[in-house]
Amino acid sequence: RSAHPQGWRVSRRSLGIVSASLMSAALVAVLVAPTLQMRFEADFRTGVGETQIVTLADGSKVTLAPETALAEDFDGGARHVRLLSGEAFFEVERDSARPFVVAAPDVSVRVLGTAFSVRDTGHGTRVELAHGAIALTPDKAEAGAELTLQPGDVVNVERADGKTERSQVDPADIALWRTGQLAVTDQPLGDVVALIQRQHSGWIVMPESDIAALRVTGLYDLSDPDKALMALVAPFGLQIRKASPYLRIISSR
Repeated sequence: RSAHPQGWRVSRRSLGIVSASLMSAALVAVLVAPTLQMRFEADFRTGVGETQIVTLADGSKVTLAPETALAEDFDGGARHVRLLSGEAFFEVERDSARPFVVAAPDVSVRVLGTAFSVRDTGHGTRVELAHGAIALTPDKAEAGAELTLQPGDVVNVERADGKTERSQVDPADIALWRTGQLAVTDQPLGDVVALIQRQHSGWIVMPESDIAALRVTGLYDLSDPDKALMALVAPFGLQIRKASPYLRIISSR
């Protein structure tokens, strides 16, 4: 009689361990599967703190920011690329017979010859035009709702509802990460932390959701991500706790 309850307890414990293992495996699959799919789709990829300059088949140059994936879809009559994740700065060779099209998660950008940046922010897509002219079409826009950008124009497209927001920056500040600097103008703190994150070998977390909405303007040196992070949050009186060599926690106390 006593052996049966004990055996039953062991069995339940074993089932609990198996269940937890299955849940962990499922969670890993959910997190890893998109990354694996992206690896198969990408023609070019960069890791944390890594940038790369690639020359496409038509001679156009693309500078990939850290943690960026790009797919090249060229054929005889079209020049198409897909930004799968991260950020890239495009310097496009002019070819009036073959417009250059960048497909990002929330928008399509069409150009003939120009230089511009496209970034997946995680909650939308940000396009910044350095020089030339581009036509931008949000995925959720009505037919014919195309936006034309001039140098210095910035357009943010929200992923959830397709809402667009236009602003301006100094064209010289666009994609300064190519030179190891980060220039931001009136951007959410959470977005800027995400940009520093791709230079950092550890995780940066902000448990207080309202902190991420704070607006930031400044110029930061990316050669030392921890110093850049400190310079970013110090004006707000925020604290950075180094929980481990691989974890930074930003909080108001």
